[in-house]
Amino acid sequence: MSTREEGKNLRKQRIVRAARLLMQDSGEPGFSMRALAREAKVSIATPYNLFGSKEQILFSVLEDDLEQYNRALTSHHSDELDVFFNAVTITTQLYTSESRFYRTILNAVYMEGSDKFLASYRGPRHVMWKNMVKNAISAGFLLPETEPDAFAINLRHGFLAAILQWSKGDLSIKEMEARAQYSFALSLAAMATPLARDRLQLKIHTVQQNLQNIWQSSLKEALAAGPLDAFVAELAADQIAQIPQF
Repeated sequence: MSTREEGKNLRKQRIVRAARLLMQDSGEPGFSMRALAREAKVSIATPYNLFGSKEQILFSVLEDDLEQYNRALTSHHSDELDVFFNAVTITTQLYTSESRFYRTILNAVYMEGSDKFLASYRGPRHVMWKNMVKNAISAGFLLPETEPDAFAINLRHGFLAAILQWSKGDLSIKEMEARAQYSFALSLAAMATPLARDRLQLKIHTVQQNLQNIWQSSLKEALAAGPLDAFVAELAADQIAQIPQF
């Protein structure tokens, strides 16, 4: 690579990092190109010259985030079955460390984004999950008749449901992780070979207990804060019965 190209790539990286930082700080997907240039320490014309538009910069932020995610996933030494659950754990760690940025991205993609923006986010991530499914089939953990596209979509939708609830503030990050892992374990168990079945059953039981602990902890806090309304009390009756002091 020539010195010129290397300098160009470094400026691109600075701009992408600056855009991510502005989104984290503001909680908004939009930012002025002037603020971006100032944060990246480049001229106001440079982002346009290197990317062409603000939309393309946002696409590059998504691409960079996925690359970071894949590097983190690869650094975990796991087999083709554990990698699904490690993917959830890594997501949880990232969302905890940069919660405002990820809430901004999720809102921009799923609530306000164009079809093109949604496709740029969803497409590469589908390929990632599909490859994980293919690897699990090749390793003998999933039945050969498992259809990679359909199964990857099913996994991603279960995960996304928990993520969007967290993004809206309806779930804690711990419950988001547990629900996603439970969804994965149940789906994987449905297509598991004998090689994976016992491990997945153990995972199911472990996550179920984790969910019970999370719910009972939340319920204790709610009861300590005051009486529950009648509808919530009826829904939570069996959970309340498991708390000794109540």
